[in-house]
Order: sequence, then C-alpha cells, then structure tokens
Amino acid sequence: MQNKKTKIFLGAYLNYTNAQNLNCLALAKNLNKEKFEVYALTCHFGDKIEIDVNLFNCFKPFIISRIFGLIWGIFKCDVAYLPNHYIPNWVLRLAKVLGKKTFTTIEANMCDRSKRNILDYLGGEQSFKKHFNLIPNIFGITKDIISKANCGVQLEKKPLYLGVDCTNFTPKVKQKLNNIVYVGRLVKSKDVIEILSLADIFSNINFHLVGQGNLRTELLKKATTNVKFYGLLNHNELNDLFLEMDLHFLPSKSEGFPKVILETAAAGIPSIVYADYGAKEWISHSNNGFVINEFEQIVEIVKELQKNKNLLKENSKAAILLSEKFDWRIMIKDWENQILNLK
Repeated sequence: MQNKKTKIFLGAYLNYTNAQNLNCLALAKNLNKEKFEVYALTCHFGDKIEIDVNLFNCFKPFIISRIFGLIWGIFKCDVAYLPNHYIPNWVLRLAKVLGKKTFTTIEANMCDRSKRNILDYLGGEQSFKKHFNLIPNIFGITKDIISKANCGVQLEKKPLYLGVDCTNFTPKVKQKLNNIVYVGRLVKSKDVIEILSLADIFSNINFHLVGQGNLRTELLKKATTNVKFYGLLNHNELNDLFLEMDLHFLPSKSEGFPKVILETAAAGIPSIVYADYGAKEWISHSNNGFVINEFEQIVEIVKELQKNKNLLKENSKAAILLSEKFDWRIMIKDWENQILNLK
C-alpha cells in the first residue's frame, strides 16, 4: 500500500525574483515528489515557468487574486511554508482553524533596531508578537540569527539552512587575483561604497558590480576606471561572469546567510565578508574564504592574495567544497525531515 503524500503549500510566487520566492522555487524543484505533493503560487506579471507542481496563477487585479491564491493553498495543504512575514494574520488564523501545520524562516536579525526590520514593518512590538504567535514553528537560517532572537519570539533551536543549486554554476579553481566581484543591491545598507574605496587602492585589479539600486548613479560618478557596472544578470550571464572572477567581496555588515556566498563558492570564488552576522559559522578564515572585522584587514588580505597565488588557489578549491556541502540536493533532506515532524 502506497503511503499518503504530505501536501505542502509554498506561500510564494515561483516566477517572480526575490529571495523568498527563489528559495521556494528551489524547494519546489527538490522536494521528493514521492513523499510530497507541492502547491505554490505564480503571478501574472512574472516570468514563464515550467515546473511539475500544482500552481495557482494570481491574475489581474493581483490585490484580489492573491487572496484567492492564499485561500486555495491553505485549503489544499497539510503543511504551509509562509516565508513572507507580511502575509495577513487572517491567513494564519485560517490555517489554525483548519488544523493546518505552518512554519516560517527568519533570514536576518529580526531584533536589530539599528536598521528598519521585520519588527518595524509589522507595526511595532505588539503587532510583531501577535503575528509570530500565530506561527508555531519558526526557524532561523543560522545559529547567529537564533542567538540574537531576544525580542519576544521563540525560534527553534536548530537552524534550517538554505541551499544552493550547484548545477547553475561552473566550478573553476582560481589561480591569480585579477578580478573582484560584488553581487547585490546598490543601496546604502550594503555599504557598497567600500568597494570603490578598495578599487581606489588597488588600481591593478578590476572590480565588477552586479545589481541595481538607488545608489547606482552616485557610485557611477565616484567610481575609478577599474570599476565596471552590470545591472541585473540572469543565471547564465552570472555563471559566464563568474568564470572570470577570482574573489567575492560582500561589504554589508548586516546579513542573514547571503546566498551569493554559496553561489560564488560554487564557481570556485572565495568570499571576503564581515564577521558581524556570524559568517564564521560556515566560512573558515583563510581556508575557504575570509572573515574580517575592519576594512583595513581587507586591504591586507588582498595584498597577501596578490603575493601568494597558492593562498587564492587553496581557498578557491575549498570554496567549491563549501558549496557542495550546502547543495540543495543535500540540504533538502533536512527540510523534509523538519516538515514531516512539525508540531
């Protein structure tokens, strides 16, 4: 007799690009279809998508159809994964009334009041607690996020790590430091200006900025001739660029578990990142990447990488191994286990 499949609703739009939607797309692709029947949403303004799961396409007007889509998903499922924290509370109450299990993930320090965060978006501490009290299973995506959750919301003790699709990238061991890349939003909170400072110091290295944001015009005016801007790139274009890149620099000091670290690692590109958000949890300094505390340390590391080609080469090899450890084909097993054992 065949075991009954668990019906899971991924509360995201699989054909529209943002972090939560891309994570749900990866889950939709990798969940074992012999164990799970997957339900998810698409939106009329998104890209065309071909995937073997049950989809509700949110039509015009989107503000109305998304309500139908959420109701459809909750009624269809046994378990709902709701990564978007701006989902209406009535959806969570409906799930509870119908006896559906729900869970979510926290992808950054939710209690950090130095920057606008989930607490502020949900309208203050009281609304914040009311929302998360409706979700019985809340997972941080890193140990650091869990340790800093001290604002009245109880997270599960074990992280639920995100993964990377290594097949999207071509691994190549780096031999010499010629090109440094940044991939992300060109906004103040990402401290992108530090890349221009580094480019000013190292005129013999080319710097490549991939992404859009409201600082783009200002950065273009200040950039030296060894800085190139790309805008948004798709996976194929990004993979082609990564083949020529040697080092990834992420200047942001407030992150969760940046997916770009795994994506560049899958291409053999080690990262330099700040220690502020617990990156030592997955990066071993000077072994598969570099974790620093101050900008001056970045300058010293780049100088050392220019002198010592073997240091870059060995970190590049180890970065590939890091990405393989977090491949979705491996990480999905932990997700499946957690989903099947939700309270």
